[in-house]
Amino acid sequence: MYILLIMNKQRFYLLLAFLPLFMVFFSSCSNKKENKFNETTGDKEQKVKQSSGSGSLVNYDLADSNPLKFELSSQLTEISGITFTPDNRLFAHGDEYADIFELDPATGSIIKKFTLGSLLAVKGDFEDLAYAGDKFFLLESNGKLYEFNEGNNGEYISYKTHKTFLTSKYDVEGLCYDNETNSLLLACKESGSKELGKDKAVYSFSLDNLELEEIPRFIIPFKDIKNNTAEGKFNPSGIARNPKSGTFYIIAARGNTIVEISKTGEILDQADLPQNVHRQAEGIAFKNDGTLFISNESSGKTPIIIVYSQK
Repeated sequence: MYILLIMNKQRFYLLLAFLPLFMVFFSSCSNKKENKFNETTGDKEQKVKQSSGSGSLVNYDLADSNPLKFELSSQLTEISGITFTPDNRLFAHGDEYADIFELDPATGSIIKKFTLGSLLAVKGDFEDLAYAGDKFFLLESNGKLYEFNEGNNGEYISYKTHKTFLTSKYDVEGLCYDNETNSLLLACKESGSKELGKDKAVYSFSLDNLELEEIPRFIIPFKDIKNNTAEGKFNPSGIARNPKSGTFYIIAARGNTIVEISKTGEILDQADLPQNVHRQAEGIAFKNDGTLFISNESSGKTPIIIVYSQK
C-alpha cells in the first residue's frame, strides 16, 4: 500500500512536469482549427458581403416624392421592359403582345410602333427588352429569347428565337446587356429550384455562342436583402447596367426596392422605391449619361416612367 502510494505520487509529479508541454500542444491544435474555420467562414462572408453605400446608388435621389414623371399612352398600360440604344433612343414593350414602341425620352410620347410576327403579333408573357450590338432581344418569362432588327412604324418583322434551360418556374423577368462580357443577363423572379430557397439567380447568355451558362453569374442571398422586403420575398422584376459605374441595378416590384450589385456579385447598396411614386416598377434602363429610367405598369391608373438624374 505504501509502495503504491509512492508510485502514484511519482506519476503525479511526472504529469505535473509535462503538463505545460501538453497545454502548448493542445493550444496549437486548437488555434489551427480556429484559423481554418475563420478562413472558411471568411471566404463565405466575402461572397455575400454587403457594404451599404459603397456603390453609385447614392447618386440618385430615390426618396424624392416628386421626381420627373412621364404619363404614357394607354397602349402601354402593361408596360414591362424598357431599354436604350447607344444613341439614347428609348424603347419599350407591353406584356402580352410583341409590340415594340419607340418613346420620346423627354416626354414619353410614342414615336413609332413595330411588331414581331406576320400580320398578327406574336403573343406571349413578355417581360423585358435589351439592345445588344445592332439587335434587339425580347425576353419571355419561360426563358425564351426573341432576336430581331428594328422595324419601321407599323411594320411586322421577322425574328429568331433562342431557347434556354430556364422554364416558367423560374419566371424570368429581367434582361440587360453587359458589353464587357458580350452577354445578356437574365434575372429570375423565382428561385426555380429547392437548392436556392429564397435566394435569386442571374444567368448569363453568351452572344458569342448563343448559349446560356449553367452556373449563375450572380446569386443574390435573400438574407442580405434589407428588411427582406414585403411578404418575406425578394422577386426581381428588372435589371440594367449603369454605364457610368459598370454595376448592375435590380428592381423588385414586390417590396418596392432597388439593389445595386457589383461586377462580381457583391451587394453594394439598396434603397426603397416609394410606393406613392412607384405603383409597380417593372422596367429599368439608363441613358449614356447615367440618367435612370424606371417604368411602372398602370395598376388601374395611368402607366408612367419615372426619371432620376444623378446628383
